[in-house]
Amino acid sequence: MNYKERPILIILTAGIGDLILASKSFRAIKNGNPNADIHLLTSTEAFPIASNYPYVDHVWAFPIRELRERKAYIIDVLRLVRELRKIDFNLIVNLYRIFSWIGAIRLGLLFLPLKAQSKIGQGYKGFGLFIDRKAQPRIFRDQHMADAMEEIALLAGGIRDDKGIEVYWDSTVESKWDYLFSSQNRGKTKLIGINPGGARDNRRWEPKRYAWVAEQLNEKYCAEIILLGGPGEENLAAEIQKNMKRAATNLAGKLTHNDLVYVISRLDLLLTNDSGPMHIAAAVKTPVVAIFGPEDPKIFGPYTNPDLYRIVFRDVDCRPCKKKDCKKPLCLDQITPEEVLERCVEILSPG
Repeated sequence: MNYKERPILIILTAGIGDLILASKSFRAIKNGNPNADIHLLTSTEAFPIASNYPYVDHVWAFPIRELRERKAYIIDVLRLVRELRKIDFNLIVNLYRIFSWIGAIRLGLLFLPLKAQSKIGQGYKGFGLFIDRKAQPRIFRDQHMADAMEEIALLAGGIRDDKGIEVYWDSTVESKWDYLFSSQNRGKTKLIGINPGGARDNRRWEPKRYAWVAEQLNEKYCAEIILLGGPGEENLAAEIQKNMKRAATNLAGKLTHNDLVYVISRLDLLLTNDSGPMHIAAAVKTPVVAIFGPEDPKIFGPYTNPDLYRIVFRDVDCRPCKKKDCKKPLCLDQITPEEVLERCVEILSPG
């Protein structure tokens, strides 16, 4: 007999990249609880993409970045908590890692008023006081982020499969970008995307270096270069274009999240910093060359077939680090355009 179990709430109030890395955890929880409605509380940034996952039944937007900038958003948070409190959940699962005591307390205050038979997460920095089923404090060390989150999903009765990470887009956006892919469909050129942005300045390789690599790829492969970037990153793409002799298609600041996922799915290669678009490429099986600065690629690198990616980084003494700003980012400054070009050629011309 088919019956409905009490719903499950997954909490992952992080960015697009983390959402995508968590996709196999969402799926595992649905696999193990097929008769339960899966609710997901995620950031407003990730909300448009989260809404496309077929194994998530309800998506709630949490204004986490907005709250950091304007405390007035606490009113929206309280309204959201009031609505979630009306639901009698079977499980509430926090998939994301705990960084600090303050972060643990803030998240705990979100968990505290919500109703559930069981609350699950990483037992670290005091967050264990707010939950009854605890993942080990060290769960996010020495393994990929996607695998660590899946271990928490297993505590919620999740069942693994071998599908890896996934991302979906709204198919209604496809027709407006057909013009970009006409020459690609005729086999006449390579489409190479360049994403010079990133969550922090110290994750961003210099635009002039990207421009040099783009010029070489254009010459070698008769490539069409597509510049990507979110709101506020238009200047980075403009600087790349300014330093290129050949024209590029500049889409920075012009794409919705659904547009971005679809466009990346059609590229022959994405050259990018450590960023959300890097994880989108990995999820849609687009080859990717990723430039890493302060973060550890063993934990945050592309989660896909090793044949589909190359990582470029410098293992300097001060990395990995969590600084938001760095006056001398040696980890990025020591990466040369020539080696980035070499990794791109390895992907585009295997063997």
